[in-house]
Amino acid sequence: MNDKVFGNEYDEIRRAFSKSRCDATVENLMKRGFDARSFSTPEEAVQAVLSVIPRGSQIGAGGSVTLKEIHLLEVLSSRGDEVVYHKPEMEPPLSLSTRKKSITCDYFLTSNNAITIDGELVNTDGIGNRVAGMIFGPKTVIVLAGVNKIVQNLEEAFSRIKNIAAPANARRLGINVPCVSAGKCVECKSPLSICRITTIIHGKPMWTDLKVFLIAEALGL
Repeated sequence: MNDKVFGNEYDEIRRAFSKSRCDATVENLMKRGFDARSFSTPEEAVQAVLSVIPRGSQIGAGGSVTLKEIHLLEVLSSRGDEVVYHKPEMEPPLSLSTRKKSITCDYFLTSNNAITIDGELVNTDGIGNRVAGMIFGPKTVIVLAGVNKIVQNLEEAFSRIKNIAAPANARRLGINVPCVSAGKCVECKSPLSICRITTIIHGKPMWTDLKVFLIAEALGL
């Protein structure tokens, strides 16, 4: 059988397109004051983070599938950094205190729900610790996101959050809200809803060094 029937003859085109999409978004992010960078692989992005954060630092992190997929937190811990992040198995008092501590660290790592190609960061939270840490508190914030998070405009960003990110994350967290079974937002008013706080970062916060590292691969939810 010809390998090209099920093969990867278009993979190089996909990779080049993904990188060009990241590059275009980075250019617009930089116009808005962000330190933005584009990488072909997660490994390149991880090395860039290691070059930014000094060894032995205290680093907070928001909940993120992307960070887990690229094993960044484990890499930082293994070199002796103190990584502060909440875990699902934590009891509520410890989870709360950990979330608070994470956004007082000098460095904060997270991903992003949607990034417009024009350079705006759009996120929706249930508790708000992640978006709080992105805006004010840590001296340096590094957002790592795959090319799948790039959208055309704010309308598409809101649609991605409501119909992809929120239902997928609710399923991941084992939260029984209607969008999990519907596979899309149904505008629920559930007491368990994780869609409570939406932020749009139009430009780099004045007192926060917010870096955006885009990776030309699909990562996260």
